Amino acid sequence: MSELTRESLVGIARQFYPAGYPVEQDDLSEPVPAYQRTPEHERFMVAWEKALAWPEWKKLMKELPRAFPELGVGGGTQPFVSACMRCFVYRVEPMPGGERFATRIAAAVSVLAPVYVVYVTTQIWHPTYTTYGKPGGIHPSGDESSRLYHFSPPQLTFEPPSAVKPEADTLARLMEDVLGYRRFPLALAGKPLPDLRVGFLNGEGPPTLLDALFSDNLAHLP
Repeated sequence: MSELTRESLVGIARQFYPAGYPVEQDDLSEPVPAYQRTPEHERFMVAWEKALAWPEWKKLMKELPRAFPELGVGGGTQPFVSACMRCFVYRVEPMPGGERFATRIAAAVSVLAPVYVVYVTTQIWHPTYTTYGKPGGIHPSGDESSRLYHFSPPQLTFEPPSAVKPEADTLARLMEDVLGYRRFPLALAGKPLPDLRVGFLNGEGPPTLLDALFSDNLAHLP
């Protein structure tokens, strides 16, 4: 791909998602929805099969612990239920009230186009405790073995805070050096694709270019 223009990226999306097939017209009696019997959906599935055998991705996951020796490393890929493979590095810091503040610096790599996005999510882990598997109050002994957490909704930003910008920049370099991918132009993220059926879309509005090439749920990571 020579240029990452709106026309070129929309053209790629149209290769993998059929036009038409609105959800309200689905025939629920059919074992396979009509949009999944299209050449576009078949290309989507083939793209995922290729991505799952991608040796460069395995190399990338081996590079992450070496590039971020002081951070944890994780993967957030959900094959076939989005359009991207994901990885992230993270740190979890204690807070005065016993909560923990989790920061994830993540990368999403499209399986449909040679583009990636780097983003950051933050989340508060609120402690709770159990007694014999039942929710209870604060454990008087402070025994960490009985501690569980419930989580605040993750907050996502594509503009890394200064505290984690070096890590975000390093992750972006790995996407380019190891995978040979290019940064997705975020100015095009909200481009609507109202006529395309993006099967994994959970929102009520039309899919956007970011949804189609990556996911409509980037914020939620394991």
